[in-house]
Amino acid sequence: MDDVELPDEHAQLWYLIRRVAGLLDRSGDALFRRELDISLAQFLVLSVVDAHPGPLNQQAIADRLGLTKGTVSRQIEQAVAAGSMTVQPSPRNRRENVLSLTPAGTSLVRRGDALYEEARSSTLPAPAASDVQAAIRVLEAMNRALD
Repeated sequence: MDDVELPDEHAQLWYLIRRVAGLLDRSGDALFRRELDISLAQFLVLSVVDAHPGPLNQQAIADRLGLTKGTVSRQIEQAVAAGSMTVQPSPRNRRENVLSLTPAGTSLVRRGDALYEEARSSTLPAPAASDVQAAIRVLEAMNRALD
């Protein structure tokens, strides 16, 4: 574990979660920049809009992705400039916008999903389903406790 001395299993779990998250972010960013010419943050924002079409505010996207509101705002501006997304004022709430993907944005998300799946299946180990379920239970419990 890179010669890191940790006091207990909880510290080891915390360390491994942070390390894996950082490695996934770096490798995902490199993959999307190389193959799609967009950042991982851009892809994630496009993916959220794809999954939740309609009125969304930047804070909701930021909360869902663990990004700052400013980062989300920049990603939306870049997506609009690139022709991947449209932004219209919400007729219900002046503080929200209706975000929509253009056909080019939808295509980008589908290509990114396929790239991610290909990279995941060729790079990451295939743990037993019971191990994945146990990891999900632990991480969900941690999220609930910390939220």
